[in-house]
Amino acid sequence: MKIIFEQFLSKTNNLDKLLIALIFFFPLLLTISIFLADLFASLSALIVIVLLFLKKNKDVFYQIRFKLYFFLIFYLIILVSLIFSISYEKSFLPSFFYFRYLLFTLGIYYLLKKYTFFVNIFFYSLLFTFSIISFDSLVQYIIGINILGFKTGFDPTPFITSFFNDEKKLGSYLVRLLPLFLSLFYFLNLKKFLNYIIFFLGFLIFLSSERTAFFLYITILFFYFLIIKYKIKFLVIGSIIFLTTFTINEKLKYKYVDYTLKQLGFIEAEWNQDYEGKKRYFSKEHEDLALTAFTIFKDNYLNGSGIKTFYDVCNVYRLNEKEKNISYLDHLNRNNKITCSTHPHNTYLQILSEIGIFGFFLVFFFFVKTLYENIKIIIFSKKLTNIEISYYFLNLGIIINLFPLIPSGNFFNNWLSLVMFYPLGYWFFIYQINLNRIENNDK
Repeated sequence: MKIIFEQFLSKTNNLDKLLIALIFFFPLLLTISIFLADLFASLSALIVIVLLFLKKNKDVFYQIRFKLYFFLIFYLIILVSLIFSISYEKSFLPSFFYFRYLLFTLGIYYLLKKYTFFVNIFFYSLLFTFSIISFDSLVQYIIGINILGFKTGFDPTPFITSFFNDEKKLGSYLVRLLPLFLSLFYFLNLKKFLNYIIFFLGFLIFLSSERTAFFLYITILFFYFLIIKYKIKFLVIGSIIFLTTFTINEKLKYKYVDYTLKQLGFIEAEWNQDYEGKKRYFSKEHEDLALTAFTIFKDNYLNGSGIKTFYDVCNVYRLNEKEKNISYLDHLNRNNKITCSTHPHNTYLQILSEIGIFGFFLVFFFFVKTLYENIKIIIFSKKLTNIEISYYFLNLGIIINLFPLIPSGNFFNNWLSLVMFYPLGYWFFIYQINLNRIENNDK
């Protein structure tokens, strides 16, 4: 660590020092203040703009130019959606300044390419944050209050939130950054206690009471299981931990099992009488939001209604629901109706309704391509290298963020966008190393 700090002081210019400092504290700020996290990301983006104007730095990004074209096309689709938005005022800021996420990502890639020691700084930044969050979460779970005075939440069962206070983001934060964390462990060959770290973080995700986050965690475990050597040992330890966890915490067992079955319509409850005996996709509320999003998409299939307009449009539709043509669901007899929220709680439905069919195809293509890359690694790689596994985990991070069949947060929300874009700079870096490795092996 001392050597890394000395290299940081001696080998970097002042602008790069500032960029490294901004990125080092970024993952911690994501847990404390979205304003500060966004500010640090925006300052990093400004620095990258300065770097791009310096001719000697442009070559750093040349190798990933085709990847950048993909994201630029997505940004252009967002801008076109802005032009046709039904509420230009609401759509302007999140649409026009969306480019800052990509520039932030490029800042991380730039540092990884320029300084060999930065990957260690990047890793210790995440390790530092995960350690603090883990300690704080345990304190909150044991005594009911964390080190900042935030109490355990309750909805409808107790759950921990750590620095997120009354927001249920802890599980989402941990699970979405876990693939990046695992990738860095493999890249730096620090795998000694990795299984125990994975299970411990899974325990915290479970205590957060976030069912989507826990499902994504199980997905990570499944993909991890496919590439490890000692599968039986992993299954035994994992089964013991999870059976014990579900046994000692009956209230959370109710949230994950009984409450979920009630929402799906498998168990009757006072609040699901309007289910009419039907089995639901996650819940009737989610089905209603899906109907609303699809109705908006039908009327705006090319460009969408605009980012952050879902609530306004669905309110108009709800007032005129009898006049709207939603008969395409009548034959299913699902008893669904137009329902309003800030977003439809599904990534692809939100993209369809807010930026249209072209944005959907681009994101879905990226998801399928990434999933295909991991399937290739599982099937065709005989002896996995640390670089391949690092790339595999980073792909897994993209897969869980873009998984189509689960409820999700607001795709264009500042916090979620920052969480999703944060690992991409490292993904560009590892992708290029892995590609060079494959090309060298083919020669």
